[in-house]
Amino acid sequence: MATRRIQGFCALCRSRCGCVSVVEDGRLVAVEPDPSHPTGASLCVKGRAAPELVYAEDRLLYPMRRTRPKSDPDAGWERISWADALDWTATKMREVARRHGPEGVAFGCTTPAGTAVSDGFLWILRLIRAFGSPNMVWGEELCAWHRDFVTPFTFGVDIGTPDFDRTGCLLLWGHNPSATYLAQATAVQDATTRGAALVVVDPRRAGAAARADQWLRVRPGTDGALALGLAAVMIAEGWYDRDFIRDWSNGAFLVRADNGRLLTAADLSAVGSPAHHVAWDRAAGRPVAYDPAAADFIEPIGDPQLDGTIRCMTRSGPVTCVPAFETYAALCREYPPERVERITGVPATQIVATARLLWERRPVAYFHWTGLEQHTNASQTVRALSLLYALTGCFDAPGGNVRPSRPAVNDLAPLALLPERQRAKALGLAGRPLGPARQGWPTAADAYRAMLHGAPYAVRGMVGFGTNLLLSAPGAATARAALTSLDFLVYADLFLTPTAALADVVLPVSTAWEREGLRVGFGPTQDGEQHVQLRPAVVEPRGEARSDIWIVCELARRLGLGDRFWDGDEDAGHRFMLEPSGVTLEQLRENPGGVRTATEPRYKRYAARGANGPVGFATPSRRVEIFSAQLQQHGQAPLPEYVEPAASPVSRPDLAARFPLQLTTAKVVSCRGNRAASSATASTGAWRACGGTAPTRRSSCTRPRPRPAASRATTGCWSRRRGPPCGRGRGSIRAWRPTWSARSSAGGSPASRWGSGATRPRARAAPTTTT
Repeated sequence: MATRRIQGFCALCRSRCGCVSVVEDGRLVAVEPDPSHPTGASLCVKGRAAPELVYAEDRLLYPMRRTRPKSDPDAGWERISWADALDWTATKMREVARRHGPEGVAFGCTTPAGTAVSDGFLWILRLIRAFGSPNMVWGEELCAWHRDFVTPFTFGVDIGTPDFDRTGCLLLWGHNPSATYLAQATAVQDATTRGAALVVVDPRRAGAAARADQWLRVRPGTDGALALGLAAVMIAEGWYDRDFIRDWSNGAFLVRADNGRLLTAADLSAVGSPAHHVAWDRAAGRPVAYDPAAADFIEPIGDPQLDGTIRCMTRSGPVTCVPAFETYAALCREYPPERVERITGVPATQIVATARLLWERRPVAYFHWTGLEQHTNASQTVRALSLLYALTGCFDAPGGNVRPSRPAVNDLAPLALLPERQRAKALGLAGRPLGPARQGWPTAADAYRAMLHGAPYAVRGMVGFGTNLLLSAPGAATARAALTSLDFLVYADLFLTPTAALADVVLPVSTAWEREGLRVGFGPTQDGEQHVQLRPAVVEPRGEARSDIWIVCELARRLGLGDRFWDGDEDAGHRFMLEPSGVTLEQLRENPGGVRTATEPRYKRYAARGANGPVGFATPSRRVEIFSAQLQQHGQAPLPEYVEPAASPVSRPDLAARFPLQLTTAKVVSCRGNRAASSATASTGAWRACGGTAPTRRSSCTRPRPRPAASRATTGCWSRRRGPPCGRGRGSIRAWRPTWSARSSAGGSPASRWGSGATRPRARAAPTTTT
């Protein structure tokens, strides 16, 4: 028996754990951790079960075409050739584009953070943008939007990653890496073993919360109030980095009391620029203008005032002004510990103790994910947490949240590939100009509206790469109606999911073990980010399954876009991407375990000097934005005001009276023989697969009902994308177990409503992106 042990990495989630695939006589029999890899200390059951994914009996193995109407329960699937499938798809795409423009074709893509579509994600995005469609539906508003795209409203960049090796205190907020990000969980364990303090904010005592120095059991959706309360204590006690706030935030910029807007140099003088903000020099007793283009004041300033009120003479007379930091501090003062306890259920004494811990155990690093994001107040909650973190002064500092130095690469899918006139057509952009549509990522609801009602224009076709909209987005019945109304629907996937089953043509996709995969930077540490690896295929593809990249290149050639895809030469595309890094494909193929590049960590990049002064932050003011004029200009609150979630027991007592139980989902692994799923997960999946009335993340819920018999054959299997809304992954083994808690919402304090020992599950409300 010939046995090979092949180094690679598991592509099934964001952790990208280094692994060794064991192949016997050409068959994958096991996947094991690779301790020599920066993310290979361990491997979860999802990665270890890869052979089941590869050899699942119900995988799609050949292109197929529907031969019966979509109203017929039997689609009459007919095997066809790849040439026929791709020719038909390209023809339909061109027909719709001629009648309705490229925007008339929407695309779908599953999450690269939770599935192996990450191997081809940038190629898929390149195709979408080269074709000219501004409409890719992939659930970003449900997962990672706020962490990656709301955080920049404060810091100019996304959250980055904790500097685990140097941090003195880790803050995990609505994030359990033990179940979602194994490489990060290992880094958290190493940091706490070294002596770092750990603070966990989560309704459930799960994962790292069990060993936290402070576990804050917050009522779901009230995280924003908790962040404001912690900040209130820190500001009142002087537990914040005043120098950082003064020198690197817009906290000294003056806010007019008469209209609530930032004072500008044009308010003071006819020759002043409306783009220049104004601070008050306490030492000199005069206003000084600040030029964002230079990231500096236009003349020396001795002591920028951060607190109190200032009477400033303007062209229209004296105006009372308040420094931006003072406006934030005043907002925080509205949330003393006692009030925050009544809102969140976290004891006032614990709030004070946690604020002290965050200050005394600096440097602080933090991370949050979907635990904060699936509420209607998510954007301002993340703003509140970002400003709380700004008080520590640890952003991009050793031991804080940093941006590890990753090898330079060429971007395969820059937004510039999509013409500006097409970007302006993105569904939902007019109503939410700062939301995901700005990147060409409309919400599923926006896409359904265009499909069903032609508003604001008609979407008549869709090409999907794995996203299972019937299960991964709210409104399964609407999704079914919208997708069946299209002129054409094509899906590329590993399995015939409920959404793929609605398609006219389905395309079989290979697993990560049947194709190469290039990865530059693994995280979550500097060591991981230096790693570059080309994962080899370890077994031949089953049937006629092909990679996403191959499918993209073949479609591009038929659409007349082949030259933008190196005429189908995947190696040429990889070489283009790797060119700035200095790493070659030959090196990577000679070293299947990967290549470590020599990149030095860099800290406090904002303080580096550029041609026109300090580099600063990538915000409109080039500073950390405590007061966001950008949000204000679009009708949003410039400060992170707390608003109760739209469907909480407090905001909707009428619903709470009818539905005293709330459904939430917690990611766990529960094995049933060779599968990993829970009966409750299977039930919810069946409800959604049938377009029935499964409980959504926005609603309160009733107890589980038996799943319809017609769906039993297609639910409860880890190798399909089943389960509650977050189960978006191709071949995901992550099981989702709804936690049913007898949570009374009638009267009393949060503690009395919950009881001292009750489990408080985090509500997973479908979000409304406030930006």
